[in-house]
Amino acid sequence: MIILRELIEFKFFRYLISGGTAAAVYLALVYVLTDLAGVWYLASTTIGFVVAFLVSFSLQKLWTFKDSRIHVAVRQLALFLSAALAGLFFNALCMYVLVEYAGIWYLLAQVISSGALATISFFVYSSIFHGGDKRFILVATPLYPPDIGGPATYTKIIEEELPKYGIPVRVLPFRVVRSFPKIFRHALFFFLTLFEGSGARVIYAQDPVSVGLPALLASRMLRATFIVKVVGDYAWEQYSQMPDVSAEGGSASGGKGQMFLSPEEFQRKKFDIVTEVRRKIEHYVAGNAKTVIVPSAYLKRIVSAWGVPEERIRVIYNAFNPLIAALDKRTARERLGVDGTMIFSAGRLVPWKGFEALIEVVSQLKKDFPDIRLYIAGDGPAEKDLRFKISDLRMENTVILTGRLQHDKLMEFVRAADVFVLNTGYEGFSHQLLEVMAFGTPVITTNIGGNPELIEDQKEGILVPYNDKEAIKRATELLLRDEALRDILVRNASEKVKVFSKEKMLRELGELLKQST
Repeated sequence: MIILRELIEFKFFRYLISGGTAAAVYLALVYVLTDLAGVWYLASTTIGFVVAFLVSFSLQKLWTFKDSRIHVAVRQLALFLSAALAGLFFNALCMYVLVEYAGIWYLLAQVISSGALATISFFVYSSIFHGGDKRFILVATPLYPPDIGGPATYTKIIEEELPKYGIPVRVLPFRVVRSFPKIFRHALFFFLTLFEGSGARVIYAQDPVSVGLPALLASRMLRATFIVKVVGDYAWEQYSQMPDVSAEGGSASGGKGQMFLSPEEFQRKKFDIVTEVRRKIEHYVAGNAKTVIVPSAYLKRIVSAWGVPEERIRVIYNAFNPLIAALDKRTARERLGVDGTMIFSAGRLVPWKGFEALIEVVSQLKKDFPDIRLYIAGDGPAEKDLRFKISDLRMENTVILTGRLQHDKLMEFVRAADVFVLNTGYEGFSHQLLEVMAFGTPVITTNIGGNPELIEDQKEGILVPYNDKEAIKRATELLLRDEALRDILVRNASEKVKVFSKEKMLRELGELLKQST
């Protein structure tokens, strides 16, 4: 039902429904007048045409294109009539050529002609009814509520807030085509972008591959400005999850047990053909965007390594509204049924999140903290390997994999924890770290990616090298034993998150979009 409601919100589907309704009105009226009322068929078809024309005009204007301007209705009616008559001529000419010259079966020829006519008419009607409304931004996004994730939250914010800055926004979510096979779904998304983007001045894609490539191609046909947001290296992420890449992250060769391959190293090596195709797509899309928006200076360096000039890359930090923890630590623990020393970590269960190393660290800490528990929230392809590691270390009663948690429950765990540890080998910009900092839980994380832009070592948290088990162990011991240090880090972190305000993000994004035409 959600997909159906979303489809009806798209102009092209409303256009088809409006046209189909007008056709149904025409056929029903002709039948009633001719067969039931005994009206001469030429008169009934004429009446039917006039009524159906007016129905089609009204629906297309007021519902399909949502044009409520009354003062231009007469001119639009004349243009609409001209387009309808031109359509009749086009259909006759197309049928003649396809049947008489191309030898195509007349029914198939009618399908081809009708499809071409419907497509052409859509853009003609769009130009008739859009009039002065050519200033909206079409946002093509891989995720959109009720989907969860950063792109979904971000898109919802700009959809609701940018109109307050005088920038109309329309959203096209990838979800409506996600159930179709790969490649075919992207082709469908291209056509949807083409139709929905008619009249847009900017098409803003929320990733460079799934929605980015179709949106780029559509923007070229529509002559709209194309902007893309890059929140990570998609080709690297997909490569790092390949079965032959080690649980510790793999290497350029993909062999087991090799050193972790960082996104920076990934830029300098060659890989299998699928990975190279993914890389070429994201490089092509970013390279052909007027502006590439990234949420951290670190990602600006990554995209710059793709060959995109730095002056076309704009850092706009993601919005974050500091939250006040609804529960105190004691209440959160009582709700969750946890006690003792609690370490918490969360994220997608993928190799570069370093959960295996964290489990080994906790197994060592258990000697000095017998009541210690590690809770890991999330799901993903590395879950089986993590469960094997837990079993191998006989830590079943110490390490608990909670699975994927709803946001409210996730924040309960954050609030209940003594320390939050994120041993990640890659992080473009971590919204999760900001939430933990806002909720008053001290943070240990790695000094890679965008993390140092959020946390200064020993000021808002503690930074350690990725997968450095000894460093993670020392930092965790320090925070568990030093309450004064925990308080200082929490206080500084709560101030730092205020820098990443929604108002600042919207102001910078709004200025960029207004300058993009």
